Amino acid sequence: MVIPIVFLVTIPIFLGIVTVSPFDLPEEPEEEIISKEPNVNILYFFLTVVWLFFLIRILFQFKKGTFKITNKY
Repeated sequence: MVIPIVFLVTIPIFLGIVTVSPFDLPEEPEEEIISKEPNVNILYFFLTVVWLFFLIRILFQFKKGTFKITNKY
């Protein structure tokens, strides 16, 4: 039961690190140049869907009362 919670915490942190760019000084607009860098929008969308799936699953388990966190130590 800990793995879904780990996913709920780590995926938004990872997405925040990857997608939030550091502050850049404003530049004058230039012509649109096709970038050769890979597009990570598909990865962002996929991880967001996985995160949403785990969130909904945990919320349903809380509603049923079947989600339990037990101490094994």
